[in-house]
Amino acid sequence: MKYEIDISEHPLASKFPRSTIRPTVLDCQGLQLITRREGGPTKLEDYLYSNDGQLSLHIVSFNDATLVTLTWPHTLFDAMGRRALFDAWISVLNGRESEVKPLHGFNSNPLESVGSKITEPHALENRQMKGFVFFIFALRFVFELFWHSKEEVRVVCLPAAHINSMKSTALSELATYSSDPDSKPFLSDGDVISAWWTRLACSMVPRNSKRSITIMNVFGMRGALEKDLLPANKAYIGNATHSVHAFVPANVLFSRPISYTASLIRRSIVEQGTRPQIEALAAMARQSYIDAKRPPIFGDGTTKLIAFSNWTKARFFELDFSVAVVKEGYPLEKRKHGLGKPRYLHAHAYTNNLPVRNAFQISGKDAEGNYWFSGKMRTETWREIEEGFKTEY
Repeated sequence: MKYEIDISEHPLASKFPRSTIRPTVLDCQGLQLITRREGGPTKLEDYLYSNDGQLSLHIVSFNDATLVTLTWPHTLFDAMGRRALFDAWISVLNGRESEVKPLHGFNSNPLESVGSKITEPHALENRQMKGFVFFIFALRFVFELFWHSKEEVRVVCLPAAHINSMKSTALSELATYSSDPDSKPFLSDGDVISAWWTRLACSMVPRNSKRSITIMNVFGMRGALEKDLLPANKAYIGNATHSVHAFVPANVLFSRPISYTASLIRRSIVEQGTRPQIEALAAMARQSYIDAKRPPIFGDGTTKLIAFSNWTKARFFELDFSVAVVKEGYPLEKRKHGLGKPRYLHAHAYTNNLPVRNAFQISGKDAEGNYWFSGKMRTETWREIEEGFKTEY
């Protein structure tokens, strides 16, 4: 399919700021019209009762750009699994088939034994919501969906200057208040982004509220399991993730600096990302599905859950498809990204009967150092954030 249109004239083109210093909220719903084929799968039944494969490719060509879209069910890939697919694809395009890693786990489940070797209790064992506590949490969540039914998916561009400034300030604050003058605090960009955005996502929560805020981050298990279950010299494309959780009362979230919340997130990754903790959580998850037909959820009855899935480690913006370029579109001297490398990544999730409000996907960092992420929230929350960006930056 070829569209003879200059993408610079497309009405969405002006919404993608480059090298700005103000965070920007973008409405990109119109992209679905050109990034997926008409009638493409959007729910499980579309795969079960059709001849559609689990993975499909859709390409749209403009005069000066190309849109490449992959569609897949989450049961097939996680972020690092998709990176393994892209690496194999690019190796073949470049005539380097010998570099394609052998596929791991195609006829067996290498993660089947995870959760069978418990050597320590999980750090959040006493925070798991069960029974009446979970009922109150679910009731509050459903009430918000009903009472504040209007919601939107938006994309956020966080400029390099802003994330660098926030991270530098956060590290300076942690160093100042550290009890060990010789220690050097560490925070990742993801820690800072998660802390900053959690505060914004909770904009409608009263500043003096003691309501519990649970910050959940998806955590990749490949590093912890590579010595035995997921060897690095093989490509495992399936889901190899679990979750880590940080907790902060709303009044503390608003009164303490971003560095404080970011440090809680970093601590949750360090403490809950070990092999013993992965084993303990897997066992807890299995039992939860047996008892309640759902994954374990942590917090208390007042909890507001904010979830993040960070794809930065997959380095999608660094994918090099230059060998497939037949004609240079946008002039190289006018852009930061190289020939055949993505300028923008867009993710859109189709969910059925699964509420994903306050869940955010971080696509990663582009060639200019800007971070891109998206998610679904109440419409009035987005409005509050947009007005804040206009006045504060």
